[in-house]
Amino acid sequence: MNDLSPSRRGTGEDVLLTVLLWFLDTVVGIVVLLTGLGTTGFNAFEPDRHASLTPVFAYVAGFAGVVLLSAIGLYRRGYRVSVTAQVIAGVAALALCAAGLSGHLTL
Repeated sequence: MNDLSPSRRGTGEDVLLTVLLWFLDTVVGIVVLLTGLGTTGFNAFEPDRHASLTPVFAYVAGFAGVVLLSAIGLYRRGYRVSVTAQVIAGVAALALCAAGLSGHLTL
């Protein structure tokens, strides 16, 4: 056996970690989004067309980067399903940021 290859974890353990990480990603993602909206002074009840949402998407992109970096540690520990789930979550958050910055998404 090659000592450099990560050991494979049990599927049940991997799926449980995946569900827990997605729950944590959801909670932290919502907190990051609300923090970004709070810094811009965004008010959903009195929309301002000239309000910049770039800081909001910068916060979410930073969060997506952390999610993608966490996939590296999971890969090294042998959690294959969790790696896939974290990459999907990170790419989805980056796609949200790209859509928002390009003007195809309005809040």
